[in-house]
Amino acid sequence: MWSAERWQPLDLRRRGELGPYDGELIALHLIPKMQARSERYLVGRMEVFRGRTYFTGIGSGGTLAPAELRKHYELRWLQLQEDGGASP
Repeated sequence: MWSAERWQPLDLRRRGELGPYDGELIALHLIPKMQARSERYLVGRMEVFRGRTYFTGIGSGGTLAPAELRKHYELRWLQLQEDGGASP
């Protein structure tokens, strides 16, 4: 996929400074903390609703809460261009 150096840890407390910003198209990499789970990649956008951050996936049609996902996965993200490629 993309080089490991380009993936950044998702820091929900400092997201306003470090990104990803609301509405920005990103790839979210979910790395399991336990062997029983599998590694996943999702494409979508981060949004804030009623003070909580959510990830709305494109194609999956689902909305996930990254704060809950952090219990089971290490979260990393990569900004994508709107045409589907990785940003420079």
